[in-house]
Amino acid sequence: MRNPIITLAYACMFFFLAGQSVQAAYDAQFVRCVIPETLTTDEIFPAVICMRNTGDTAWPITNILMYSQYPSNNYTWGTYFILQHHGDSIAPGDTFNFTSNLRAPSTPGTWAFAWQCYNRTASQLFGEIVPAESIHVKQRLEMPPPPPAHRDSLLDSSDFEYIGSFKLPAVTGYDNTFVPSGLALRTMPDGSKRFFLNTGTYTQCLYEVELPQLEKIEGSDYSALTTAALVKQWTTIAWDTAVSGENITSNGGFWWDDSTNILYWTHYNSYYGGNGFPMLAATRLANDTVTNLKYWYLPLPRLATWKAYWRGVTRIPKTFADAYTGGRELALGFGGVYSLCQTASSGPAIAAIQKPDMIQDTVDMVEMLRYIYPEAAVRNGNYFQANSTIWLYQPPSPWDGRFTDKSGCAAGVFIDLPDKKGYVAFVKHNTGRIGYDWGGSVVDPHYEDNWYFYDLKELGEAALGNRALGSVQPSSFNKINWPYPVSATESSHTIAGACFDPQTRIMYVYCNFALGTRPAVHAYYVKIDSSASSETGLPGKTGPMLTVSPNPFNPKTKIAISGQPAGGKTALIEIYNVHGTLVQKLPAASCPLSAGVTWDASGLPSGVYMLQVKINGCLLVRRVSLIK
Repeated sequence: MRNPIITLAYACMFFFLAGQSVQAAYDAQFVRCVIPETLTTDEIFPAVICMRNTGDTAWPITNILMYSQYPSNNYTWGTYFILQHHGDSIAPGDTFNFTSNLRAPSTPGTWAFAWQCYNRTASQLFGEIVPAESIHVKQRLEMPPPPPAHRDSLLDSSDFEYIGSFKLPAVTGYDNTFVPSGLALRTMPDGSKRFFLNTGTYTQCLYEVELPQLEKIEGSDYSALTTAALVKQWTTIAWDTAVSGENITSNGGFWWDDSTNILYWTHYNSYYGGNGFPMLAATRLANDTVTNLKYWYLPLPRLATWKAYWRGVTRIPKTFADAYTGGRELALGFGGVYSLCQTASSGPAIAAIQKPDMIQDTVDMVEMLRYIYPEAAVRNGNYFQANSTIWLYQPPSPWDGRFTDKSGCAAGVFIDLPDKKGYVAFVKHNTGRIGYDWGGSVVDPHYEDNWYFYDLKELGEAALGNRALGSVQPSSFNKINWPYPVSATESSHTIAGACFDPQTRIMYVYCNFALGTRPAVHAYYVKIDSSASSETGLPGKTGPMLTVSPNPFNPKTKIAISGQPAGGKTALIEIYNVHGTLVQKLPAASCPLSAGVTWDASGLPSGVYMLQVKINGCLLVRRVSLIK
């Protein structure tokens, strides 16, 4: 009988020799490297690294990468690897050029350029290291362009104030850890607010919640957030049978019509390769009854495969609809996502439609915004494209770029207030490296959230046919810093649904992965223009001005009016919560109010309130924050 110790020794020697043979089978010799001698900071540049297969085994090129060295896997040149992804095997003795666009460091200096072959199957580096050639990086001289000048009547990021968030409840039988969802606002007869949302990983369920008290997130601590009360767990909103080979389910955005109890919802599938399917549908929700009414296609055949308008539906303000879209008060969008089968839009997209006719099969559509490549929406230059992508474009500077095939937009809202107007599109951008070097998916991704603001007048001109759709560029776009830390590699953290309440001037956005692995709804208040005399007045006109000081306050503050109209005798002062519910009414105050009256909010909880003062036929509005 063989000695077990000797047997173990033989076995160890076998595996050692086997490992040595695998290592010897893959070997590489450096041939040449074609790179610039000098660059400017953040400059995009092409690089070629030629390697010869000096082993005794052919390289399956889809399995061989170049990994950065000194130190290993560093991001000095914008990525730590170069992968060709497609190509023939490289026989022993043959050479191969690893090519890629790379990005210079953001800091000037002399930087080593060193790479080594890597076998993905064996998880091993092998062969010669590219000699530590160096590239001298000079400081970029041009300065970033100034931000667009703020215009009082045109929305930009400075007009929004984060006022709080709330958690979402668990829904029995469904997992809501990472589900993107639309967000629809419902106003009840008593003025209270509710929301429709979806949850569920594969099979989704529509549910309805009440708007709770808003609380602000403090850093990574969201324990104080209120969980919205679950009002109703509905069901999966879907069509009973497949249509045009597609199972039509509510997986995009949706909008609720208070007047008819109808939920308009959308379905999309970026991989769908047919000639179009119905992407808009209507379902009536009444008591416990769910009734599917109708589904509609985009206009055929012109837009049958055009995926710019597959992501959701939102409401168009009536004043805008009457002026520009022939009264069409719904909009389909939101574009900005690439499909392997048909392109969508290389930027946000939106089109106005009539409330669909139950007799017709297609929607009556007027396009307002879309970009057909090579047209593209602008963006920052914080990325570089690999060699082979669908929307190939290398940003000329860190501040100038264009939408890429990995930029997406899943939600948008129209805001048309007396003092503030604009369309907001919520965009997620890839940053850094975009895509493989020869097609495929992003495997080295970084992300940032941007809000894009569009001028309603320019959208209206495009809707009327007086302006080319792709020529409409955002009036401004800004990277959004969330009120809590967000990892740059968190791909699923994005705004999937949004809605706006003009009564309270509050915009609500749904973010999955907002609270670790859980979604949340964030609320942003549209600040009243300081030059606007009243909610119903025009910016720049003289008139009564309402002031509240201090604001925020606890528990008392002083309400005063300057420049009040002549002849006013009394002022009616009412306080509403974020639900639109009247919570306190002060005794009628004698005019003038220049000296101010005191509001004691001792009996109210902390939160955001809307203060309304009616005086001599004039309505004055201010947002106030009670912090106890």
